[in-house]
Amino acid sequence: MSSKSVLEMFDNEENSNAWVVTFADIMTLILVFFILLYALSDSNEQSFYELISNLVVFDGEGNQISVIDYAAKQGRNPEPLRPIEEMIGLNQAQLAVELLKPAMVVELESMINYTDLAEGIELSYDSDQINIQIDGRFLFESGKAELKDSALIIFANLGQLFRQYADYRIAIRGHTDDRNIETIQFPSNWELSAVRATTVLRYFIRQGMDPERMSATGYADIIPLVDNDTAENRARNRRVEFVLEKEK
Repeated sequence: MSSKSVLEMFDNEENSNAWVVTFADIMTLILVFFILLYALSDSNEQSFYELISNLVVFDGEGNQISVIDYAAKQGRNPEPLRPIEEMIGLNQAQLAVELLKPAMVVELESMINYTDLAEGIELSYDSDQINIQIDGRFLFESGKAELKDSALIIFANLGQLFRQYADYRIAIRGHTDDRNIETIQFPSNWELSAVRATTVLRYFIRQGMDPERMSATGYADIIPLVDNDTAENRARNRRVEFVLEKEK
């Protein structure tokens, strides 16, 4: 056998065993991962601390030190330890809440939080419904059903989401304050609240919404949000409510 063949044989043997190093690294990482999982599942804070302290890493100078010491050396506060759970995405309770939250609610929250609409919109939801309350101060003057300019801005933003999530039916509910009204146009608060609801409905239809998705109802003053004891509270009660239900 030539010297060249011998060298090639050793080279091939060396290359064929190269996987052992990679395999050892992977097994070490898996071991550390399962130790972390076990630590995070331990409800005893002291036990949790001790288990994490036993994990070691290289500090960049060839020395093995604990995770806690490494964090302190890097100028990071190693306490409290529990945020590690959130950092690596193991907070199952929060994860479950986020997964259950409808996508439309997520976008509504973003729209409310990152625009000037936070003061005028209240959002709530459960497994079956999404409820959007629009503060009456931004919608109507007392005893009137004409939309204010501020209402048009709010409805323009909502309309984009309503069109995007076309699988939701939308019930529009009009409300009034407790001041009685008796005019030719509005003999009572029932008529006033119904006209307010239909005014909003007509706005969205003019913007291209499918009328079959929408309904409008007036509730007069029978479901106030707050006591009608101040001008500000009465304005809040002159609200429009959107109740969204996903079509089954």
